Amino acid sequence: MKFWKAALVLALLSVFTGITAGATNLSADDIAMINQVHKEYEEAWLKGDADGIRSLFTEDCVLLPHHGDTPRVGKSKMNEFWFPPNKPPTIVTKLTLSLESIGGDGHIAYVWGTFEVGWKMVQDGKTTLSSNKGTFLNVLRKEPDGEWKISHHMWDDPVARP
Repeated sequence: MKFWKAALVLALLSVFTGITAGATNLSADDIAMINQVHKEYEEAWLKGDADGIRSLFTEDCVLLPHHGDTPRVGKSKMNEFWFPPNKPPTIVTKLTLSLESIGGDGHIAYVWGTFEVGWKMVQDGKTTLSSNKGTFLNVLRKEPDGEWKISHHMWDDPVARP
């Protein structure tokens, strides 16, 4: 009976969210919390809330940037990459994550999907607008307090063609 209820919840989640479940032993509560992490990630970027973004990642997080760029290990390296001092701020104007699949167990989870991001930079009085679309993969870890945090974040997008 318990399996039937869990299967029904996962089926309803996939119908209402468009997310497919991978091989998973995640509870419906875990899936809801993992979805919430991604929603908060979008909201924090759109608000320009660097502390909010940082709070969604583990202390030993790993960023695996696009196009084979150098991995960044730990929050200090994440800060240097996303929030470098002495650089004009990047203002995210659009961020949409489409979660395609969630899987895992009660301790580790993965989420993959697509993203669309738009941003602007102002430097020396000149505003530059940019945008991009691509794919992402997040690995999340359930912390001892029951909160899910992103431990690994990987993304890629098409290489700009001349």
